[in-house]
Amino acid sequence: MKRTLGDVYEIALPDGRFAYGRVYRDAALAFYRRTSDRPGEPPIGSRDFSFTVAVSDQTIKTLRRVGNDPFGAGEDSWPPASSVRDPITCAWSIYHRGAISRASEAEAAALEPAAVWEAEHLLARLASRDIARR
Repeated sequence: MKRTLGDVYEIALPDGRFAYGRVYRDAALAFYRRTSDRPGEPPIGSRDFSFTVAVSDQTIKTLRRVGNDPFGAGEDSWPPASSVRDPITCAWSIYHRGAISRASEAEAAALEPAAVWEAEHLLARLASRDIARR
């Protein structure tokens, strides 16, 4: 399945709600803060996102595409910067727009850690978040 910028995917949550993620570059999905009690009702047009992470191709294949929320003129289709911590040297870096640059701990520590999320971890994070109902 090919990801298209702006495509919106639906994830059924254990409590019966539905969460939605919008496709960005670099295999990232930005998850809307708002959820819905019924399937197929993404908050298209909202730019209020709870978090943005890279999602594996295997996970995308398990999700249902429910629409497209196109990027407007001047809207950045790259996900926000993320942090990388070298497991051997413990040095910090920032990954942004396909490039890695050195960073201090203070610069990188508050950013989302760079990782590719699988379905079970993503579902657990979405279910544990205090995200709003419509």
